[in-house]
Amino acid sequence: MIDNEAARLLRDIREEVIGLLFNRYVFRTHQEIVRQNPSLQGRPRIIFAQWGWTVYAVANSIGVRRLAGESFKDGEVNLVRLLDLLIRNPANLWPRFEECYPDEAVSARTAIPAKSRNLESGWEVGACKRLLCEDRTRLINAAKKASRFANKRAAHSVPGAEVSTSFSDLDQAIDTLVQLTEKYTRLTENDIELLQEMKSRKLPEGWDSIFLEAWATPEVLALNLGETRPPDKKRRPR
Repeated sequence: MIDNEAARLLRDIREEVIGLLFNRYVFRTHQEIVRQNPSLQGRPRIIFAQWGWTVYAVANSIGVRRLAGESFKDGEVNLVRLLDLLIRNPANLWPRFEECYPDEAVSARTAIPAKSRNLESGWEVGACKRLLCEDRTRLINAAKKASRFANKRAAHSVPGAEVSTSFSDLDQAIDTLVQLTEKYTRLTENDIELLQEMKSRKLPEGWDSIFLEAWATPEVLALNLGETRPPDKKRRPR
């Protein structure tokens, strides 16, 4: 259905999107536990949750920028790059659009005669490119605010830059990445639900039982933990 380069890129994109979903799932779990437990709220106890906000926002905004940014290099894992490859060579995608997304196919086909006044031979390629370009624009627009946060706050500290990105903006970007990755997997391979794929592979039963455990004693917290260097694994006996 698509060439080997596009197929490999799509597989790599799925792995990256699964990583974003994993981060968000664990983050939301932790945040909901804090929200539903008043004893974990208020300073100074809320500091750990606030640190979690920052770590999550930075990690996933950079992930969104990497996957949905307009600027990328050859070989990078980027969904815009995949759409560009498909726009250059739609191959045999049109029958799959008609089968899997008939409403979109009808809309694209209707737009062809309005522009060219007749359905010339090979119009299916033009209809495919139209649908691919629409998804490309949708992706870039959905990721714009998250990518700006990544550029101005995460990758580069630009204090004077106005950034109004919210967690809902980040969610919108991730949701669009999920939807389009699932869409093009369906068009070229098989149906896949990335959230369920992530949960089955990355969240074994009981993963969240750590929240039922006491993490430390007063004696452990009395140690200078924040300045303690982690063990050097290279020097551990085997």
